[in-house]
Amino acid sequence: MSKNVVETPVPSARRIAGFSCYQGFAFALFYMGANKGLAFGTFVLERADLLCTLLCALATLLAMIRFPQAADRVLESDAALATCAFMLMAGAFVPSFVIPSPLLGLVTEGVLVGVPTATLLGAWGRVLGLSSPRVAACEIFASTAIAGAVCFAASAFGPGAVSLLTVAFPAASVGMLLVTGAGRTSPSGEGPRPPHASETAQAGTSRHARMLSRRMLAGALLYGVSAGFMEAYRSDPGTLATPTLPATLLILALFCVAVLQSLLASKTHEKNPLGHTYRIVLLVTMAGFLFAPVLQNSGVPGEAIVLAGFLGLTATYLALFIAASTLAGIDSSHMFRRGFAALYAGEALGIIVSNAFDCLPFADWAAYATLASAGLATLISYLFLFTEADFKELSAVVDAVDPMQAMHAAIVESAKLSERESEVLALALKGRTNERIARELCIAKSTADTHLRRIYAKAKVHSRQELLDYGEKLVR
Repeated sequence: MSKNVVETPVPSARRIAGFSCYQGFAFALFYMGANKGLAFGTFVLERADLLCTLLCALATLLAMIRFPQAADRVLESDAALATCAFMLMAGAFVPSFVIPSPLLGLVTEGVLVGVPTATLLGAWGRVLGLSSPRVAACEIFASTAIAGAVCFAASAFGPGAVSLLTVAFPAASVGMLLVTGAGRTSPSGEGPRPPHASETAQAGTSRHARMLSRRMLAGALLYGVSAGFMEAYRSDPGTLATPTLPATLLILALFCVAVLQSLLASKTHEKNPLGHTYRIVLLVTMAGFLFAPVLQNSGVPGEAIVLAGFLGLTATYLALFIAASTLAGIDSSHMFRRGFAALYAGEALGIIVSNAFDCLPFADWAAYATLASAGLATLISYLFLFTEADFKELSAVVDAVDPMQAMHAAIVESAKLSERESEVLALALKGRTNERIARELCIAKSTADTHLRRIYAKAKVHSRQELLDYGEKLVR
C-alpha cells in the first residue's frame, strides 16, 4: 500500500458543515451581541449574560462527567438533540422579549443556551472522534475557518443577519448531527487500541496519557482565565460585546486556513503537523498583549489579535482532545467534557476577577490590570503547565496511524467503498456485531447487513476473517 493511502486525510463534508454551524452559533451569540450588564446598586456586572451561560454550561459538563452513562443516553437520543436546537434558538430571543426581570432573563438565557451548548459539545466530540486524529484536526480547523468567514460576512449586514444566524446555525448543526449519527461511539468509552500491544505497554501508555491530559486540562483552565479577562476588556454594558470582532474573525479564519494547509500538505512524510501551531498562536496572542495600548485606535487593535489567538488556541485544543482520547483509548466525548469544563471554569473565573478590578480604587488602571493579568496567565500556562514540549508530544498523535486505521484506508481505496460503507467497515474491523453496527450508526440491522454484503462483494471476500486477511495483504 502506498504511503498516500495511509496518511492523506479524507475529511467528511457533512461533519465540517455541521460543526461549522455549531462554531458559528457560538461566535454569533457570544461575541456579536451586546454586553448585557446586571446592576447591583452602583456596581454593574459586565458580561453577565456570558457569565450565566458559562456557569450553566459548566454545571452541565460536570453533571455529564459525574453521570457518564446517563449523558451517553442523552447523546444517543435524537429527540434530546432536537430539543437542544430548539433551546438554543429560544435562548437567543426569549429572555429579551418575554421576561421583564433582568436577573431572571439572564438566568433563563443561561439555561437555554448553556445546557444545550455543553450537550452538543459532547455530541460533536463523539462524532469528530470517529475519524483519525489527523482527519479530525482537519475537520475542526476547516469548520472554524468557515464559521469565522461566515460570521465576518454577516457582521457587515448588521443585527438582522446575526439574528438569522442564531436561528439557522443550531438547526443546521443538529440536523447534521442526526444525519451523521451522534451515537456511533460506544457508551462504554472504549476506543481503538493498537493490536498485539501487551498489557504492560498499554498500562504505561495509559499512565502517560493521563499525565499529558492533566497538564493539558491545567493549561486549558489558565487559558480560560486569560480569555475571561479579555471578555470584559474595553467593553461597557449596553455596547457591543466585542467591538473589534470583524478583525478578530478575519485573523482567525486566516490562521485556521494556514494550519489546515499544513495538515493537508502533500509532504506526507512530514511528522507532527501541529508541532509549531502552539508557538505561533502564543506568539500572535502575546503580540496582541504587548501592542494593545499602541494599536488602540487602529483598524486592528491589540485585543482583536488577542481574541483571535484565543479562538485559534481553542480550535487547537479541540484537535488535542481527540488526540488525547485516542492515546488513552477512551471515547472522545468524555475528553471534550473534561476539557471544556476546565476551559469554561477558567473563563467564568476570569470574568469575575475582571469585574472585581473595576471596583478597586485605581479604576483608571483597571483596563491595564486586566490586560496584564491575562498576559501573565497565558505565560504561566505556556511556561509551567502545558508547555511546548507537552504540546508537541501530544500533537504527534495527530500524525500517528495505527495498523487498523491503515487497513481500513487500504480496503476503502482498493474496493472503492462509499462513505457509509467506509463507516460500516470501520466498526466491522473493530469486531462489532451487525446489531451493534446498526445501533451505533443509527440504522436498521437489515441496512447494516446490506452494507456488509456490498463490502464483501466489492472486496471479493465471503467473511470477516477473509476481509481481515485481505486488508493485511493490502497493507503488506
